Amino acid sequence: MEPEAQEGELGTLVSSPEFARMVDRFQATTGLKLQVFDLEAHPLTPVEEYPRYCRLLQERKACPLYYDPDFLKRGEETMGVCKSGVGHFLAPVRDEKEVQIGAVVGPAVKFAPNSVEEFAELAFKLKIFPDDLIQAADAVQEHDAERLLGAGELVSVGLTLLAEMQAKERVNHALRRLQSEIAESNAQMLSQHIVDAVLYLTRADYALVLMMDDNGSDLASGYDQPAPDALVEAKRRLVEGIAEWVKHADRTVTVPDISKSAWSRYLTDDAVKAGSIVGVPIPEQKGASTFGAIVVGFDRAREDLEEPLTALQSFVAEGLYALVMGRKLIQAEQLALLDGQSGAYSLRFLEDLLENEISRASRHGHDLCIVMFEIEAYEVLRGKYGEGGLGRILREFVGVVRAKTRRVNTLTRIRDGRFCLVIPEADRAVAVRQADRLRPALEEHPYAATATGDIVRLSVDTGVAASERGKDDRTALLAQALHSLEQSRAERRVRSFQP
Repeated sequence: MEPEAQEGELGTLVSSPEFARMVDRFQATTGLKLQVFDLEAHPLTPVEEYPRYCRLLQERKACPLYYDPDFLKRGEETMGVCKSGVGHFLAPVRDEKEVQIGAVVGPAVKFAPNSVEEFAELAFKLKIFPDDLIQAADAVQEHDAERLLGAGELVSVGLTLLAEMQAKERVNHALRRLQSEIAESNAQMLSQHIVDAVLYLTRADYALVLMMDDNGSDLASGYDQPAPDALVEAKRRLVEGIAEWVKHADRTVTVPDISKSAWSRYLTDDAVKAGSIVGVPIPEQKGASTFGAIVVGFDRAREDLEEPLTALQSFVAEGLYALVMGRKLIQAEQLALLDGQSGAYSLRFLEDLLENEISRASRHGHDLCIVMFEIEAYEVLRGKYGEGGLGRILREFVGVVRAKTRRVNTLTRIRDGRFCLVIPEADRAVAVRQADRLRPALEEHPYAATATGDIVRLSVDTGVAASERGKDDRTALLAQALHSLEQSRAERRVRSFQP
């Protein structure tokens, strides 16, 4: 079937380069090419060649994609079942009024076991010999439904963002650039894109954006200062402290002269002696509360801060929808990249994070370090307490690490009882100090392995690694940490045999 002429909101969205990038990203993740249909089942993108199973149903006007008027009407991302274990990934596309205007559809896949009985019943109805239909269905390519839904959820959020943003006026170049970057970004880079837009808009020397999730916990942060600076850590502490106040107080703040602000001097340990700060809250769309803050800093003190303050307030007011949707994208992607058993981020998240942090370290001349943890006797714990008890232990383990490390550090689970803590803008000495401080805290903590309160103590080995100015790639950095972990494990065993 030939694609329809691309007119109207849906056609404009499909023709956009942002949509093309999202399709490419989905295909790189799943190997499948996405298509877009309006709600009348008219394709707006070229349709891939259908497998024999689909052709059999289409010839007999029984394909639900084209002949069931409700097949494309979905409330959320799902697997639309054609019959038994064969179906399509489906995601709704909505306009700015939350009305569905179309659907994103993946090719037919086999995502669950097929029922011979169901296909035999369909075969008799369509007057096809059952073996022919069953063989055609079994020949449809297999795909994991959970993986498709995880990748597709991000596409759905991005498409909705594009559809609604296209209905709004772009007030300035910063917001136009931010729109496209949100649409094609992953969670790790989205906050950074917002910071870039803020720096462009205010001409500040450094900036930070901070967002909270629906529960008021920190969701994401991004910081940047275009020019290399030895005071990078102190300036980051400064804007983080100001952002914490702004987001909780829901008030703008201006500090014309840092040297005259006791709070600013305290936040930087008197390291930053000159400059100005401006911070604004990011309100919820209904204006009842705040979900984040944007703070910019200037290296020189300036009495008149009206210009950057007005620019930030305009940016938040006019770009609020983009910020809200960007936050939703971060939440959706982070949920997809969380390890369900422990609550830490997954290995996939770690791989993307290290690539981005190494690139940033190389660009700014910073160091990057990691600490690797491994729980000894992990399989013994699994056998004794089962997956449920093991989950309780791992969640407490993650909670201890997060409670005793900075928010900018990220904890991920590599596999089984092995975890990795990523520490940006820090050298090997920092990693060693973190490992030496966290290991006894993890070993001394009483873990509740069962609902009745059985207490478990853990033995934990640690390994450290550092990439000086981002010179080591992800593989080398992880290999370095693993080697350090093996040395730590060997030394512990030697000590255990000493009298």
